[in-house]
Amino acid sequence: MAITYENVIYDRIITGLHTLIADEFSIPIYFDEHESNQSFLITPGEDSLIELMSNGQTRNYAVNISYQLQSGGNYTKNSVKQVTEIAERIKRLIHNNTAYSPSSSYKWHDGRCEMVEYSRDPDDPSLLNAVLQFNCASMETL
Repeated sequence: MAITYENVIYDRIITGLHTLIADEFSIPIYFDEHESNQSFLITPGEDSLIELMSNGQTRNYAVNISYQLQSGGNYTKNSVKQVTEIAERIKRLIHNNTAYSPSSSYKWHDGRCEMVEYSRDPDDPSLLNAVLQFNCASMETL
């Protein structure tokens, strides 16, 4: 007999993040690699147990949200400002959706951006990156 389960990290967390970002920005979102002059990349990270209950579990999920800007070869005050503004906007978007239940459909709680790392690509200095680590908890009834 086959077991029943839910793909929580994809169905709730990744899909929820994709919806939030797509509704807020007019920037393409990918799952394999960055494309065009700017894009987001969503990559699952960790999945760890917080609490095990007789009828379910609560898990912590970590997902990386990477924003990349092709600066055209110039590393200027404006390109740095653009990358940091996108990161700040994502942080606010996540803060405004700490408990995310669109249309009363529970996805997660305790959503937060724990870290932002800014960098330039060492192989192509015209590429500027901001990688945000999103973490949340989600309870699943078994």
